[in-house]
Amino acid sequence: MKQGTFLLDVTFKAKLYILLSIAVLFIAIIPAKVISGIFSNDATIFIVSLVGFTVLLEFVAWYFLSLPMEIYDSMTAKKTICEELPFAEEQPEVEITEEPEEPLSMAEEKDENKDKITYPSTIDLYKKGCDDYYEKQAAFKKEQLDKIAEYIHYIMAPFIKQENLESFCNEIMSFAINPDYVPRPFVGLKGTLTSFDIRHLIWNITSRLGLGRGKQYSVELCINFIRTMFPDLCKDLDYSTLKNLRVTSTTDKIHIDEPGNDGISFHIPQTIR
Repeated sequence: MKQGTFLLDVTFKAKLYILLSIAVLFIAIIPAKVISGIFSNDATIFIVSLVGFTVLLEFVAWYFLSLPMEIYDSMTAKKTICEELPFAEEQPEVEITEEPEEPLSMAEEKDENKDKITYPSTIDLYKKGCDDYYEKQAAFKKEQLDKIAEYIHYIMAPFIKQENLESFCNEIMSFAINPDYVPRPFVGLKGTLTSFDIRHLIWNITSRLGLGRGKQYSVELCINFIRTMFPDLCKDLDYSTLKNLRVTSTTDKIHIDEPGNDGISFHIPQTIR
C-alpha cells in the first residue's frame, strides 16, 4: 500500500472514531440522566452511569461497524493491488492444430466406462421407494392375516367340528380382508358358546386390524357382522346390548386377547405351534 493511501486511510478512521465517540457520549447522557434521577440526581451515580453507558455504547457501535470497515479495507486493498499490477503484454496468437484422436478399442472402452459412476434418476428413486413401501405393506398384511387364521383355528377347534371349521374360518377371514363383507349365517353354536364369546372373538381380530371411530372397523360394522353370521346367538339382543364387545360374563370360554408388542400377535401357547 502506498504511503499516501495509508495516511488517507488513517485520517478517515480517526475522523470516524471522533464523530462516533461524540455521538455515543451524547446518547449515553440520556440513560445516565434517567438512572441518576431515580437516585435523587446523585452526581456520583450520574458520572458512573455516564462512563458505563459510554463504554458499552462504544463497544456496541464498533462491533456493528466492524463489518463495514472490513469491507472498506478490502475495497481499498483491491484498488491498490490493481494500480500496482503491470498490464500484461499481448502475446501473439499461436495456432494450435489438434491431432485426430485414435478410436478406442473395445477393451479400452470397457476400462474407461468402469471408472464412470452412474447415479439413479429421481424417477427411479421414487419408483423404488413406492415399490419398497408397498412390498412392506403387503408383507405386514400377509403376516397379520396368517396370525388371524392361526388364532381362529386354535380358539374355535373345541367348539366346531373339523369339517365345518374351514368354512367358518373363511367367513371370518373374508371379513378381515374386507370390512364390508356380508357373511353367510353360521348356526349350531348355541349351547356351546354365547354372544359374549363371539363378541370377544370379533374384538380380538378387529383390534389388530384397526377398530374404533375413524378406523377401518367400527363398532357398528362388527355388530352387523355378528348379527348376520350368528343369528341364533344374537336372537332377542338389541344394538345397545351388543355394542360393548369387551363385556365379560362368568361363563366366558373365549376371552379378551390384547394384542402383543407387535400389535398383531395372539397369546397362543408355544407348544402347539
